[in-house]
Amino acid sequence: MKKSGIEETDPGDPRAQILAGARKSIQDAYGLPSLQKPSGGFGYWSGTQEDVALTAYILRLLSEASGFIEVDPDVTSKARAYLIKQQAQTGAWTRYDWSTARQKDNPQETAYVVRALATSSGSLGAKERSIVDSAVKKALSYLDDRIDEWKNPYLIGNYAIAAASINHAVHIAHARELLSRLAHREGAATYWNLEANTTPFYGWGHTGRMETTALAVEALAMLQTPGHDPVEDAQVNRGLQYLLTHKDRYCTWFSTQATQNVIEALIAALPPANGGAAEGSATILVNGTKLASVQLPKPGEVTGPKVIEIGKGLAPGSNKIEIRRSGESSAIEATAITTYYLPWGQSQTTKGEDLKLGDTSSLRLKVDFDRRQANIGEAVVCRIEAERIGFRGYGMMMAEIGLPPGAEVDRESLEKARGTGVDGYEVQPDRVVFYLWPKAGGAAFDFSFRPRFAIDALSAPSTLYDYYNPEANATVLPVRFTVQ
Repeated sequence: MKKSGIEETDPGDPRAQILAGARKSIQDAYGLPSLQKPSGGFGYWSGTQEDVALTAYILRLLSEASGFIEVDPDVTSKARAYLIKQQAQTGAWTRYDWSTARQKDNPQETAYVVRALATSSGSLGAKERSIVDSAVKKALSYLDDRIDEWKNPYLIGNYAIAAASINHAVHIAHARELLSRLAHREGAATYWNLEANTTPFYGWGHTGRMETTALAVEALAMLQTPGHDPVEDAQVNRGLQYLLTHKDRYCTWFSTQATQNVIEALIAALPPANGGAAEGSATILVNGTKLASVQLPKPGEVTGPKVIEIGKGLAPGSNKIEIRRSGESSAIEATAITTYYLPWGQSQTTKGEDLKLGDTSSLRLKVDFDRRQANIGEAVVCRIEAERIGFRGYGMMMAEIGLPPGAEVDRESLEKARGTGVDGYEVQPDRVVFYLWPKAGGAAFDFSFRPRFAIDALSAPSTLYDYYNPEANATVLPVRFTVQ
């Protein structure tokens, strides 16, 4: 809203609610300082150790929030001091390497932290600014020495934003050239791959690509030369096209961190507020018949989506949906949100056990019930084996184990499962959702439930998927239960 020049609205303006909601969200997030540890760092949960990347993220958040709400400068100063204290003599921030039992330079996290320090130092006093500037210079020097060797767009994007924040021309030119070289074309769009196991926030696979592409687009938008070079503009637009056409089913980007990165990229690429002419209108046709017309917003105008129901225009079999426009021909985004069902016989789902192999899909799920015919109130035991094959990737997995109608889950059995690879669980009407932290050899556990009434029905299907990479999943067919 601020980028669009909208900082205050009239009560009758439909954007007033958006603005009020945004301000409330920022104020609600300001509860974070209460979780700051005496060291100045932040941990993911109370009782856990400080996390460098998370502390850098919160420093960025609070520094940006200070433009809209009152933020205690002591909180951000303590966070900066914590981060600088963790910096090694090499200029890098480190991670513990279990294979060598030693701290090891972490260039990707270094790039993220130096970005946080560089972008949050705008209103510091002379003494603190000198300390921060020294740490930033040292970190950028460390990264610059080997950045060609790492060839990681996530690292380079953060490095570029830090360089742009301090207006360091040499680093900016180097970052722009590297991001251009590492771009991948896909039709009319461009994406950047995560060339590392995970991001500092555990994104990998498809989600890691979204997070990295958003970061590259944001960096390129910030590095654009005055007057806007057509080649640079085209690269930013192609990156935006990739992001806007690769949403998940919730119209976000698979994880909170990837979604936050994409929103930042959209804001960075958003043109400054102007009073340009209206963009014109668009007509939606289904199978050649006009369904609706939409008035498009002005360039730079903040607005919500225009939602059109197309179901009534669809017919059995193939359908053709068209969008025809009048006025200018700048890019617009259209998303078709669909729900459909596929017979189990036509799906790739397997019975009892599913194994999916591939670069981003290496999961195994086995679900077995000790009985499928039972009496009302009789215990049924479900045994589960869940594994990430080859231990590729990193981060939480989710196992959704389908239940038959009317099942009463034994909570005591769920608590016992916590000691066998289960970090947490959630009981839903038709399934139990287990949160699993992967380990070599996978997790094997069981729980029990009791049917409350007579049925002859299928359970819900069971699915194992990667929390940060839903593409990686394995699904087991529903099971028929008979209860008397």
